[in-house]
Amino acid sequence: MSDKHFISQALTLARQAIGLSDPNPRVGCVLVSASGEVLGQGHTQEAGGPHAEVMALRDCRARGGSPQGATVYVTLEPCSHHGRTPPCADALVAAGVARVVVALLDPNPKV
Repeated sequence: MSDKHFISQALTLARQAIGLSDPNPRVGCVLVSASGEVLGQGHTQEAGGPHAEVMALRDCRARGGSPQGATVYVTLEPCSHHGRTPPCADALVAAGVARVVVALLDPNPKV
């Protein structure tokens, strides 16, 4: 499967956050193993709640998987600042994710 395929899946997940994540952006995330298996997925929750990347990591662990060495496909560049939630970039690094593919760089200057 291609990067484009998994980014398309992440965009579909992002649509599930419409009306849920306001005022935050609607973001989708798919976590994929080196062999192309979907390990976890998620989308942004309510404002102040977990972001898409954290939801995908949680889903991966709930399925009994490990994100070590995986690729993350996310519709918006992972946040790197402390707000109501810790930085998603830190969570991805701590989880051992090897590669991040983004559909859009975040225009927020804090990121």
